[in-house]
Amino acid sequence: MDLLEECRYKADKVRDMVKEKGFQGIIIRKQPNFSWISAGGRGFIGLASETACAAIVVTLEGVYLAGNNIEVPRLLAEEMPRGFAEAAAIPWREDGTVDDVLKNRFGSLTTDTAEDSWFRTERVTLLQNEEDRFAELGKAAAAGLEDVCLSLKRGQKEREIAGMLAEKYWAEGIEPITLLVAADERSERVRHYVPTAKEVGDGVICSICARKSGLVVSATRTVAFKKDFAKHYEKLLQVERAAFDALRPGSEIGDVFQALMDAYTRNGLPGEWENHHQGGLTAYLAREIRAWPGCPEKIKARQAFAWNPSAAGAKCEDTVFLGEKGLRFLTGLSPSWPSVSLGEYRRPDILRRW
Repeated sequence: MDLLEECRYKADKVRDMVKEKGFQGIIIRKQPNFSWISAGGRGFIGLASETACAAIVVTLEGVYLAGNNIEVPRLLAEEMPRGFAEAAAIPWREDGTVDDVLKNRFGSLTTDTAEDSWFRTERVTLLQNEEDRFAELGKAAAAGLEDVCLSLKRGQKEREIAGMLAEKYWAEGIEPITLLVAADERSERVRHYVPTAKEVGDGVICSICARKSGLVVSATRTVAFKKDFAKHYEKLLQVERAAFDALRPGSEIGDVFQALMDAYTRNGLPGEWENHHQGGLTAYLAREIRAWPGCPEKIKARQAFAWNPSAAGAKCEDTVFLGEKGLRFLTGLSPSWPSVSLGEYRRPDILRRW
């Protein structure tokens, strides 16, 4: 299906839900839902926006883009297929009246916030179009991360490296929504490596969450300038492997988490999972569901996951798609990056520069 067909297919699913619940329509404002129903449209102005700058309104009769006269023409022209939605614009100075205008025009309306669990369920089970966009993003995001890491030298600051990653991604139309960089012993002290002015000496860990068409991939790569940097990395790859092996349709996310916990213990890192979250289900948010012990959420085919095992001074992470025939690595390795084989999985190795 093309993008317009995808949007109409999703709008029909929304319409069926709305009708079943007894409403005349629904106001969709949450950024991930805006991107989902518009086949990747960017409803945001600022990268961190949780709410779109205009609302997509699906009624029993049609689809409308509701907002002010600044945003509606731009979004219709640039962020969604032509013919999907009709304009419902008001002057920008009357922004606060949008909801009243919509209710007066369309009657009883629910919101995507009120129907949050329904939207999440729909977002995380991906159509073929979405898988294709995810794969394109994953390849570009991993290549950009590896290109930057291959060029790194001692003495560069964490903030400088984050800037290099941001430049690389924006040039490819990719939104760098999270850039984490940890140099030397700082990688042993913190798990969320918000970049600082610290300079690289012994090594550096770079982690990204990159977004395009609303979808988000995550990946981590490590560069070592000293032999003992990221000494727990190989153990973490074994932990990650246990998660991959446990990813099966019909299982629960809690089952995968148990496999992770057991693998930490088996590899000499008992209890390490308690020091940082381990990742989980991903799609239009970096983590649609963050895994936890006993999480009862059922795993389905055509879902994507990003696991991020970590220990003091080391981390591994990639995004995978669980298809009907097994796992597909979305953030796959480029030919220039060193790799290591773990059973059927080809995983990134540390880039050794000593």
